[in-house]
Amino acid sequence: SEFDTAEELREDVRTRLERGKRLEQAAAARDAVLEKLLDSAEIPLPEATVAAEIAGRRQEIEQQLMYAGMSMEEYLDNEKQTVDEFEGELEKRVRDAMAAQFLLDEVAKTEELGVEQAELSQHLFRRAQQSGQNPDDFIKHMVEHNHIPEMVAEVVRGKALALIVESAKVTDASGNHVELKNL
Repeated sequence: SEFDTAEELREDVRTRLERGKRLEQAAAARDAVLEKLLDSAEIPLPEATVAAEIAGRRQEIEQQLMYAGMSMEEYLDNEKQTVDEFEGELEKRVRDAMAAQFLLDEVAKTEELGVEQAELSQHLFRRAQQSGQNPDDFIKHMVEHNHIPEMVAEVVRGKALALIVESAKVTDASGNHVELKNL
């Protein structure tokens, strides 16, 4: 073990748990701030684009279910959802995601946010790890299939969201201020 005493081990576990709790709190705050912002903003979405995105996501879900050996009916039965409930949730998720992208792109443009090469490299490496791929192979695939602009957009949107969240006043369930700057 890397620890000399049981107390060192306990302290490390305590520190990790506290860090995990702060990260969960930051993620919840991020989601709440974005949701509140989206609720307060009216962002017109091109209906044809929304319909195409819904169709694409539905197809992805059906493919994933097929790979898992499950039909849509079985999935809906397991989730205790009707087709209409599923369609409604899917449409809401698509609309929210598209509105968030437009909103974050506008914030990034207004704030003139950019991406440094090191930030892009770090993002690509993290995405490779998340997908379980070799970073070199992942980056090569992204370059060959011209996905780098999408990755740049993800980084910029992340920076815009961080800027919004850091400027928001967030309190926990007990009413205590939550500091999000360094998270």
